[in-house]
Amino acid sequence: MATPAAGSVQALAEAKWTAEDRFNNTDWTNRDSMMKNFPQYIQEQYEAKKANKKALSKAINIENFTLKTPFGDQTLLKQTELVLEANKRQGLIGANNTGKTLLFHNMVSGAIKDFPKHIHVHHCKELETHELNDTVLGQVVNSYPYLNMLKRCEKKLNELLAADPKPAEEVADKLHENLDFIKFSIQIIRGYEAEDRAAKMLRVLGFDDVGQKKLCSELSGGLRMRVALCMAFFIEADLLLLDEPTNHLDFPSVLWLENRLRGYKGSFLLVSHDRELLNNVCTSILLLEDLQIKYYNCGFKDFEKKKVQEDKKKFEEIEKFLQKNPNPDPSTMLGRDRALKKEWSEKYYAKQIALAGKFTFPTATPLENKEVGPDGQPIPPEQISLIRMTDLRFSYKPDAEAPVFIFNDPISFNVTATTRAGVMGPNGAGKSTFLKLLTYKLTATSGSIVQHPSFKLCYFGQHSTAELDLELTPAEFMQREFPNESAGALRNHLAKTSITGTVADTRMHRLSFSQRSCIVFSKLTYICPHLLILDEPTNFLDLESVDSLISACNKYKGALLLVSHNRDFLRRCAKEFISIVPGSFGVYNDLKTAERSTYTFIAELEEGGTGVGKSVALNTGGGSVHASQIKGTAAEGKLEATNITSIGASKPAPVAAPVKVEPPKIETYTVNERCQALWTDGKWYAAIVKKAIGAGAALKYSVTYTEYGNTASVEPSKLRKVVKPAAAAPAKK
Repeated sequence: MATPAAGSVQALAEAKWTAEDRFNNTDWTNRDSMMKNFPQYIQEQYEAKKANKKALSKAINIENFTLKTPFGDQTLLKQTELVLEANKRQGLIGANNTGKTLLFHNMVSGAIKDFPKHIHVHHCKELETHELNDTVLGQVVNSYPYLNMLKRCEKKLNELLAADPKPAEEVADKLHENLDFIKFSIQIIRGYEAEDRAAKMLRVLGFDDVGQKKLCSELSGGLRMRVALCMAFFIEADLLLLDEPTNHLDFPSVLWLENRLRGYKGSFLLVSHDRELLNNVCTSILLLEDLQIKYYNCGFKDFEKKKVQEDKKKFEEIEKFLQKNPNPDPSTMLGRDRALKKEWSEKYYAKQIALAGKFTFPTATPLENKEVGPDGQPIPPEQISLIRMTDLRFSYKPDAEAPVFIFNDPISFNVTATTRAGVMGPNGAGKSTFLKLLTYKLTATSGSIVQHPSFKLCYFGQHSTAELDLELTPAEFMQREFPNESAGALRNHLAKTSITGTVADTRMHRLSFSQRSCIVFSKLTYICPHLLILDEPTNFLDLESVDSLISACNKYKGALLLVSHNRDFLRRCAKEFISIVPGSFGVYNDLKTAERSTYTFIAELEEGGTGVGKSVALNTGGGSVHASQIKGTAAEGKLEATNITSIGASKPAPVAAPVKVEPPKIETYTVNERCQALWTDGKWYAAIVKKAIGAGAALKYSVTYTEYGNTASVEPSKLRKVVKPAAAAPAKK
């Protein structure tokens, strides 16, 4: 059906058409008419190409940019410049309520005047209600509006060409031309391999074949965020906006996110409290401060150094100005200038004082010491055992016909008075189970756990804020927890975590998650514990609060167990690192070694889940069952646990003696050695070895195909020495 002629009554009504009206009134022999169904940024690019204009710039440069709150009652940015370079990895920094989230919203909604319409912007955020009715895999694949429309157009054109009676030859030729154009467009954005790409990304974030078929409505908030991240990298927008994407992610997921951002082809703007992530992926920084956007063409680490120097210099200059002009007339320009400078100086000074005292711990009560060493003398106080775990095994249902063990091989760990350990690993591998066993919230299936009779434990969990009575004010909450303490002392302690003034007398349901976290910390730190367990404490804290928490943890003299995806936090506070991944429980003296253990886990997941990579089965979004406990296939929907072994198991169950077979000869390769590698099409291509992953039967090699730069993790049996010219390189996957 032809589109209406310009100037007709129908043409005037076209502006009110819905997307469905426009599709139903498309002239499928006319490419211009067909293109009106596509997103605006695609139409803008198409029109520019048709007009033979030079390539449109993906940079953004808006002068005199002002940002106000939706009701216009507050100015957040005033007559500043909004400059975003093309293909730039940028971090966005700013205190709470400076406009970061609103800036993202206005960018993606088209509410910013003069924002380039040909740039594709995607805001990565938690799934909305209308996005929860699809399966996990379906939601990711169907999240790309442009691809969806291309597929719909392809289907319509095929229907028209197959119609009875057949279209006239001239019409058929035009339909074929447009069909070829649509197919080429789908190939350009790798649309025909969409499900494979989406499944691979979901797999490494903990969604196996079963988990990918679950409805999004059945997922927790954290798992929905993982789906949102998959959607963002699947779409591959020109400008990707990420607002605290690491909240609720486990350690492998953060590493996956970091690797994805490092290789992102477009630009991104990242808001995060994870300093390590900012350090590793950002090459420039935007700072929202004093109603302006300030630009730093450097990494986050250098930005922090420059910012400290700038603030210190500004504070000193303002102090000199205030001393030189003690009492100007308030109605004069000098008086108003002095008032503004004094306000800035007071805020700066107050912030330094607050950060220095935030999350502080009093001195703990000395522990009774009855332990003696080999010489018969009492052991030093720092070696007193608080919790001793010996040869522990655990199953939630040990009496079941087919018990599943979280820790099958016995594990042992001793928490002393000075233990400072970081705990890392994927969700579902057993981190929370480990902590619950330590604190008697779970009972071990076998082995022993012995606690010191008089030590004090404080536990900050991921959901500790959910246990607050939100109808109470912070002051009322603290008074209820410590009824024998004076109100003044409790208010002073709340003030150390920035809960001051009217905030202390505000019902907690009106406070932010960050403020609620600070209230929980106030309770935990009022009486100093001998052992402090922090489970993802940095969620919802800004960078300055995270720094303050790190400072407090380092001043704290007791034992510390940290569960966190924030590597900077772990590195600066922990002295040893416990890695809990499916198939392994290990204690390491340095973070890098623990990270390598997790990288191996990621590689197995991305390659389809052999070995421990299958551990995510039977648990949507997390590994709860080891591969050796599973029979059947996910595709058949016949997964069931056997009575063989467990997560954490390194010993297979007894089986019949195998027939002795001579193993095939496996070639070994060195780093940077040239070879040939088998691709998914069954052909051999030239490649170069980058590194070895694992050892023994689990050995794999990371190789890069030399023509296009494809990187894959390949088994030794799929590599061969260079003995003849290789085929041309495969198309980039």
